[in-house]
Amino acid sequence: MEEGKAKSSHVLVLPYPIQGHINPLLQFADGLASKGVKASLVVPLRIHGDILHKVDTSSLATIPLEYISDGYDDGVPLTFDPGAYDISLQRVGSQTLGELIARLAVDGLQPVCLIYDSILQWALDIAHAHGILGVAFLTQSYAVSSMCSLYHRCALVAQAEPDACFSLPGMPPLSLQDLPKFIAQPKADRFLLDLLLGQFKNIDKADYVLLNSFDCLETGVIEGMAEPWSPKMIGPALPSLYLDSRNTRATKTGDEQGKLVNCLGWVDERPDGSVVYVSFGSLAALTVEQMEEIGGALRSIKWPFLWVVRPPYAYEQGRNSLPDGFLDATSEQGLVVPWCPQLEVLAHRAIGCFVSHCGWNSTLEAISQGVPMVAVPQWSDQPTNAKFISDVWKMGIRVEVDEKEVVRSGELERCIREVMDGETGAELRENGQRWKKLARAAVADGGSSDNNIKEFVAMVSRC
Repeated sequence: MEEGKAKSSHVLVLPYPIQGHINPLLQFADGLASKGVKASLVVPLRIHGDILHKVDTSSLATIPLEYISDGYDDGVPLTFDPGAYDISLQRVGSQTLGELIARLAVDGLQPVCLIYDSILQWALDIAHAHGILGVAFLTQSYAVSSMCSLYHRCALVAQAEPDACFSLPGMPPLSLQDLPKFIAQPKADRFLLDLLLGQFKNIDKADYVLLNSFDCLETGVIEGMAEPWSPKMIGPALPSLYLDSRNTRATKTGDEQGKLVNCLGWVDERPDGSVVYVSFGSLAALTVEQMEEIGGALRSIKWPFLWVVRPPYAYEQGRNSLPDGFLDATSEQGLVVPWCPQLEVLAHRAIGCFVSHCGWNSTLEAISQGVPMVAVPQWSDQPTNAKFISDVWKMGIRVEVDEKEVVRSGELERCIREVMDGETGAELRENGQRWKKLARAAVADGGSSDNNIKEFVAMVSRC
């Protein structure tokens, strides 16, 4: 058997059904397929025409789809309740997942393991009940995953004074504002806290644990925290086109097949390193006040900007609304779009800075392309990611917020200017290029992540 190749073992890959979780698991599945493993992506039936229509069709030829039900086959209601959805996903999803595994066995396509998004911790029991391996896939950083694990074991207590300092092995000194928001403010979003801590209810029973990061990015944390569940770093789980010039069969990220917006043509016309790219991800919905402040900062800077403003969902009325007159006032300076192919944009020669919410996928994408950041964390794990971006990896500047947790236009403008043409900016760009090389080295042949993937493939091939 050729090195790195597996016999035709069949694995199921089950992401949490939102785009930010589908993408990394899809990319990992695509990587397994390139090494000879038959990988099928398991998704709720309802999202085939909702989210997965954005996935490049060439990837679906390599990664076939299998379907379960989340109890919302006809679509989620406008008055979406995430708690009710999660209950339905576990109840109906676990039943239909078991039925899927049984059907595949009858059809001669028995999977040898289930790679499941660790948020869906109930999937491990389904895998073991059907006699196959259960492999947890963590979609957050090792640092954040370790904090969640500690909090779950009651070894991390965040109920402290606002100026308290937390010391964790391998991490910089942390303030309350540096902890994941669901830990720092556990009463603010109990659903998210329970969902993310639930990953660690049974992770010690998983047969294998994978994590979307790479060894040298979090060396200190890996050595300092030394979690008993010993995850294997396999990241960055991104399309190979943006990481490895040897591989031409890259799968595009899901959002590249979304609504066509001619933003790349606009970026093509801008000078090298001149564009400020602004995006707060697929979930954040900013207040009118915050949108006004961001708009004010972008009007004040001299550089061209590309601002992605996601249209609000029905239950987010009044959020993500552009300031009155903004488009007319900035028509010659900037471009506002509802969507863009983010990784392709970050890889563009014209991008000089990324104003980011610091979601983990966006952070890995920026690192992989060496783009310096202005860190504007909003919720979840983003404050911790921002801390590492600014203080550990030194690839960005974190904004300061006021007592209302709003970043004011003057502060945002100051940070953008510092990154684009300040003394700090040159250092950030230099660090960015270093991390870009290290990210690519991790997934190159013989790199740390590549070796971990080969080890996993070898294990699967023996089953």
